[in-house]
Amino acid sequence: MTSMTGLLLALALTAAPKKGPAAIGSAKEDEPCPVAISASAGDATYLRALAWAFEPAPQEVRAQAIEDLGFLGDTRALNALAVLSLDANALISKAAIRAVGTMRHPRAEEILGNIVRHPTVSLTNRQFALSLIPFQNTATALRFVHFTARQVGGNADVTQLARSLAATLPSPTAEDAVAPIPQVQTAPAGTMAPAPFPSGNVAGDSK
Repeated sequence: MTSMTGLLLALALTAAPKKGPAAIGSAKEDEPCPVAISASAGDATYLRALAWAFEPAPQEVRAQAIEDLGFLGDTRALNALAVLSLDANALISKAAIRAVGTMRHPRAEEILGNIVRHPTVSLTNRQFALSLIPFQNTATALRFVHFTARQVGGNADVTQLARSLAATLPSPTAEDAVAPIPQVQTAPAGTMAPAPFPSGNVAGDSK
């Protein structure tokens, strides 16, 4: 029995009716009184799908359970899906990527971006993750696609797909652009003189 199956069994046992505490002064007064754990139907469904995703079951059953995690939309599953997206089984990893892509969440977007940049992930899965990023419908997802399209030295097939996606997507606006890093003034080379203090009013200076 796996640890996840044991967790579900414990959850089922705690859902059973419990006896009330023993009366004061009785022979069973010192016995511990079990505390009932309240779990909603949604939690039970989530745990059941998570258990089947990691069970040593036929790969088709596991893949269906993994995709069910995406349909549930429970973002607690994202870290588990990130692990499954790197599974050696192509059917399992692709199901995990598809499940991540069904959720619109910063962590989901981060996982998809990591898969695209991962050096050991298969080309098919990298392209699949890249094709799902625009559905996050965020400015950062838009920038990621355009950045990948302009990237030099990356995988040619990934870059070509990013260019095809970028051609159908709007360009990032000035408001969506990342703010430039301020230039830090330094002392001239070969000197130990401190950098000059920035001119103008500093935030919080009322003078």
